[in-house]
Amino acid sequence: MLKALLIIDMQNFVVDRIEQGVQYYPENCIENMKRVLEQFRQAGKPVVHVRHQSVEKESIFHENSVLSLPLASFEELADEPVFIKSTSSAFSSTELFSYLQTARISELVVIGAVAGFCVNSTVRMGADLGLKITVVKDAVISFELGQYELGAVQIHNVTLALLDADFASVIACSQLQVS
Repeated sequence: MLKALLIIDMQNFVVDRIEQGVQYYPENCIENMKRVLEQFRQAGKPVVHVRHQSVEKESIFHENSVLSLPLASFEELADEPVFIKSTSSAFSSTELFSYLQTARISELVVIGAVAGFCVNSTVRMGADLGLKITVVKDAVISFELGQYELGAVQIHNVTLALLDADFASVIACSQLQVS
């Protein structure tokens, strides 16, 4: 059983939301993501990137939008595949699952953005496909949904509790074992 790191949607829109003052949680999540990524790279373990793109020209996720570009710390290395998705789940609009099967990867450690959206749908679908999934709870980001009066902490805790209940193992960075 080969284990890989799956980085979901770590694109410039994340920092843009933070700079706009959108409440997020956990506060140290981006630094934690960088640390997890470095652990996988130092161990020589596979790293897979997923990024969201939209064909709508006015979308922040359009390929020509600077907000759709990967954050500088999360750019892929030459041997790290990138899958471009147009759906919430990384499995619905990409060849990610075929790639994992061919590479004999059956276990994913998931970090990235955004917990209640693309992380959530990707983890659930991956579990349905039979993958063993671990979510690093302090290395995924949640944003508030002000229009629904839902804070980032509340969304984060509920999302990860639901994933932990039936779809994944949810752990802290300090519990992660890469080897």
